Amino acid sequence: MITHEVHGLIFVSFRDFLTFEHGAATEREIMADEPRYLVSEAYADARFMAIVERACIDSGLSREDLLRDFGAFTATNTFARLYPALFDLSSTARAFLLTVETPIHEVVRVALPNALPPRLKVSEIGEHGLEIVYSSPRRLCAMLRGLVEGTARVYDESVQIEERTCMEHGGKACTFEVLFA
Repeated sequence: MITHEVHGLIFVSFRDFLTFEHGAATEREIMADEPRYLVSEAYADARFMAIVERACIDSGLSREDLLRDFGAFTATNTFARLYPALFDLSSTARAFLLTVETPIHEVVRVALPNALPPRLKVSEIGEHGLEIVYSSPRRLCAMLRGLVEGTARVYDESVQIEERTCMEHGGKACTFEVLFA
């Protein structure tokens, strides 16, 4: 049986997020029994979900709020810092998001075959909008919402996001309508 795994970069970013947003003592407490995660590896989904659960308990935040905050942090502080050239290829957040699935997630799938990035279908809606269809057994749609919000911040844009369908509420996928101003 194939187990699905989370890219090590997500674990590294979560550790940074905990330190930056909740303090070094909180990060040490939540990550006390965790190994040193490497960006060149992938790790079991269950590990990530357990860390998220501990962080929710410690912070008092709901899973949705914590994951949204983490997603925004990851876009603005992790991805933009580590991969500025990818962001420089696009002049707007909308243009960047149209490119995420093919070059970025496909590279992850080849480099770390057990890593399971979400499946995204990103389509244009008019001149200022996108539809993002998200599918993942992890159901981290709140994190995706944060990633989109954070990406807009990287480009100094404002964004409105409406989740029209959600796997957490019986949908086969999460469907977001994203409008940039």
